[in-house]
Amino acid sequence: MSLVRIEEGSALVEVPKKVVEHITERNEVFYNPAMAVNRDLTVLLLRVFVKEKDRPIKVAEPLAASAIRSIRILKEVPNVEKVYINDISLDALKYAKRNLELNRIDPAKVEIWNEDANVFLLKTKYFDYIDIDPFGTPVDFLDATAKALAHRGVAGITATDTAPLSATYPKTCLRRYFAKPIENEFYHEVGLRILIKKIAEFFFQYDIPIEVLFSYSYLHHFRVFVKRYRGARRVDEIMKTSIGYLLYCHKCLYRGTIPFDRLRELDTTCPVCGHKLDFAGPLWVGKLWNEQYVEGMLEELPHIRHQKETEKLLKVIREESKLQTVGFYTLSALGKTFKLPSLPRKKDVLKVLSGVPTHFSGEGFRTNLDHKEVIERIKALV
Repeated sequence: MSLVRIEEGSALVEVPKKVVEHITERNEVFYNPAMAVNRDLTVLLLRVFVKEKDRPIKVAEPLAASAIRSIRILKEVPNVEKVYINDISLDALKYAKRNLELNRIDPAKVEIWNEDANVFLLKTKYFDYIDIDPFGTPVDFLDATAKALAHRGVAGITATDTAPLSATYPKTCLRRYFAKPIENEFYHEVGLRILIKKIAEFFFQYDIPIEVLFSYSYLHHFRVFVKRYRGARRVDEIMKTSIGYLLYCHKCLYRGTIPFDRLRELDTTCPVCGHKLDFAGPLWVGKLWNEQYVEGMLEELPHIRHQKETEKLLKVIREESKLQTVGFYTLSALGKTFKLPSLPRKKDVLKVLSGVPTHFSGEGFRTNLDHKEVIERIKALV
């Protein structure tokens, strides 16, 4: 069998050539080179996280495949006691073991398991970090993750089923995530917030509060890092402040939110134009980023080999995290809705609206200004 050698970060792995040429979950071992940014960000976040700990951390990768993520964590993150590598596929584990040897990983720092991912997590808990990176939805693994994550531990969770979350298949989203998506200019952000809400549900049912440390949308996937704490009362507070519904007007682009526990007060009339409001949710309406973590990850960038896109993405998110609104505007949506004769330059818009760019869209921006004020200032620019 023809093997190809791949270098990523400090890791070197070998996988069958066909695996790289044709990416499918039916391959004997899964490797996706497009997820290098995903793995860069994992390493960066963990380099920040370990500074909080007064002891080495224990890591779990229940869906390890080629083990490239585990190898990068072991080689690029300091103060890691052990990484538990699991895959249900014996073929995948064959390549994982081969790659561990190729990278000269100390066998004492690795424990290899061949189990169903959920069974593995429940047999081996508790972990300081759990990485869930499936092909498709992560929903199947969230309950075991909530049970297996240690107090003040972090979980990194990927979803590649972005089409349902982003309203291409709304019925699937409703079944899988028990939330209604929406078609608008920031549908990817809505999808990410629905994913976070679903993650929160699994933790909240066990009286486990969470904080979102970092999240993003990139190419074909959403990714969220959450940190868990303790306390039913804290869960109650988060439910009041961070779970709710998005209200949206397709006629004038108005957007607003309503807390989950105030649904009885819902007014479906747009306060700006009088049109009937659409909605999305329930979803996460809290913060998408911990600003200290974002800064810390940027500070760690020079210490690892990374993709150019990783740095570009992080720098935009640093600006974006300073203005954490629910939803953003795009120049094209504003131009179409208000029939503008031309579109203003983005840098002029950011200045006039005291806005920041968003990583979700190259033409998008966030602002804290009232919606009516946004419309007036945009019209004045052209």
